[in-house]
Amino acid sequence: MSEELFVLGLNHRTAPLEIRERFYIASFFLRRVVEVFQGKGVREVVPLSTCNRTEFYFVSPSQGLLDDLKCALASLFQVERELFERHTYLLTGGEAIEHLFRVASGLDSMVVGEPQILGQIKDAYRAATELGSTGRLIDRVFHKAFQVAKRVRTETRIGYNPVSVSTIAVELSKRIFSDMTSKSVLVIGTGEMAKAALKQFVKEGIREVLVTNRTFERAKRLAEQVGGRAYPFGRLKDLFLHVDMVLTSTGSERPIIEKEFVKAVMKERKGRALFIIDIAVPRDVDPEVNKLENVYLYDIDNLKELSERHLKDRIKEAERADLIIREERERFCRWFFDSSTVAFIRRLVERAEEIRREEIEKIVAKRPDLTETELAALEGLSRKVTKKLIHPYIVLIKENTTPEVLETIGRLFGIVHE
Repeated sequence: MSEELFVLGLNHRTAPLEIRERFYIASFFLRRVVEVFQGKGVREVVPLSTCNRTEFYFVSPSQGLLDDLKCALASLFQVERELFERHTYLLTGGEAIEHLFRVASGLDSMVVGEPQILGQIKDAYRAATELGSTGRLIDRVFHKAFQVAKRVRTETRIGYNPVSVSTIAVELSKRIFSDMTSKSVLVIGTGEMAKAALKQFVKEGIREVLVTNRTFERAKRLAEQVGGRAYPFGRLKDLFLHVDMVLTSTGSERPIIEKEFVKAVMKERKGRALFIIDIAVPRDVDPEVNKLENVYLYDIDNLKELSERHLKDRIKEAERADLIIREERERFCRWFFDSSTVAFIRRLVERAEEIRREEIEKIVAKRPDLTETELAALEGLSRKVTKKLIHPYIVLIKENTTPEVLETIGRLFGIVHE
């Protein structure tokens, strides 16, 4: 059997937010996902889940497992198989490797060049390693992806003046309020995206920053870093009554802001407009909130228009980065197949020698009266015959190194291509 890298997933291009959030993998659910792959005979897998994508990077001995795997995943995430197929994509071999390089370099993000994705990939790889679901190919291709991302950042300006979902959200706020210095914002959550947004709000000179989180101590620490004020989560209604805008980014599995809650808040605000930016996946705010009068709710997919404008600004740098990625892909594939082929040929020779020795031992067992001269002649003859027999296979491998060729020859000789 030959091993090959696969990528199965969905992202902001193939699935809307309401679909992506159904596939979001919380940390406590990661082990269950890995077990599904292992149950199908897949030893190496790295699940990656961010606000823009859920992807599974895995090594499989054949495409024959894919149908079973898709069924198992659709069942795990409780979605219909047809919906799963409609929104997911599958890449293999060199395309899968190039895709990982592009994702790690920030070229496949909604906000092109955003810096957070590389850290998220490293975290996903580290978590998979701790669960024992990484191996030879995954290790090599992920470490190479980290190197490629570093090269892209070093040799292009794709990451100049870093832009992220958080900074795009703040830019949206500036469009809503022409004068940020007279406005107040409530930030719900203390994760990286919330932290980045807070720092950007302060940089833009917003008048007042309030922070809340279910764990008050975390809110307090974050507020102290930016000169804001922290409040207990239990005072959420009071905070909604006070501020002009809410930005929320928590790790909750279910909406923490329901329609009835906001409806009650708006009655007491007496018609004063409320702007809510929800950049969490899964979403923190019930989408029905947007139907309330004077409430303007924006989610992560609403930021696409602004992100596309930034793409135009970075298109030349993205083209340069693409050249680097294609070059690195070819180099990696050439190296991997070369080293993989050499290792396979070595195992083929070893297997042929093993078969030769087994047959010689059978003859010696039947003919214990053979002289040393006769044994030496038998050894010499059998070596020559074995060498001639496997030579055409070695030539075929060198001239046509494909997973199919290696798998076929491996079956003939009873060896596994690892």
